Amino acid sequence: MTPDTSRPAVSPFRSRSWFSLSLGIIIVAVFVLCAALAPALSRWVGYGPFDQVTPRSVIPPTPPDRDHPLGTDSLGRDLLVRLAHGARISLAVGVLAEIMALLIGVGVGALAGYAGGRADALLMRLTDLVFAFPAPLLALAVLAAVPDPESAAILKHLPQPSVGVVFLVLGCIGWAGIARLVRAEFLKIRELEFAQAARAIGARGARVVARHLLPNTLGPLVVAATLGVGGNILVEAWLSFLGVGARPPLPSWGTMVTEGQAYFLARPWVCVAPGLAIFAVVLGFNLLGDGVGALLDPRRRSAPA
Repeated sequence: MTPDTSRPAVSPFRSRSWFSLSLGIIIVAVFVLCAALAPALSRWVGYGPFDQVTPRSVIPPTPPDRDHPLGTDSLGRDLLVRLAHGARISLAVGVLAEIMALLIGVGVGALAGYAGGRADALLMRLTDLVFAFPAPLLALAVLAAVPDPESAAILKHLPQPSVGVVFLVLGCIGWAGIARLVRAEFLKIRELEFAQAARAIGARGARVVARHLLPNTLGPLVVAATLGVGGNILVEAWLSFLGVGARPPLPSWGTMVTEGQAYFLARPWVCVAPGLAIFAVVLGFNLLGDGVGALLDPRRRSAPA
């Protein structure tokens, strides 16, 4: 009997998850590289994101050419250099806000899920209160109440106060979903045999949470955090578009779209370039989160071909 040497069929779920993960990693890596090399790009071309590079005899914005591959904006500043420096703002806000949301959300969710009882009820009602308000509108209201972050007592010590207040607000709002996720996982895991065995041998609550429960929630947390970074970047761009996020002349992508919308029909590159950058980086993080989620989900990982 001839042995079967054919290759095993590859699950379509697995191939799609690997494609999403690979494409997401590539897109995110490109933007991270652009953000990291933005200062080097400015040194190489000889001007920064705030410098006017068009001659005084030319009325900006100017179309793309050899010296300025993406053209210039309405003030004669190079769009490519501003996009690269804008990536630093978007990624910093997205990552820092999600780190803050994770710290708050994991703490609240772990306490509620492990302690239960009145603590669980109180913390979940607090979470429901945060969910009662749409996060973008709540962030807009809070930021509108801080019209001048450069003069605030704490914010004025930050390198860029208008950017700092954005990630602080997004981090303080975005923890509710993380808290619910961690609580749900803890309620499920704490009844399993290994968690009960740890308590039976005398392990204290903090040790059970840190050594046994929390590591088993890392998979869903990684997926939620990856998707949250993309959401934070999108909200930051929206807030900057409305004028309450990163303040001019900072090269925020949302601000760049606002500055270029008046030229959308005649000179569309001014706002199309930052708009495409927002779309691409959010798509990259969403694909990355979807791919990681598919690979960590045993049901999708073992789906039949």
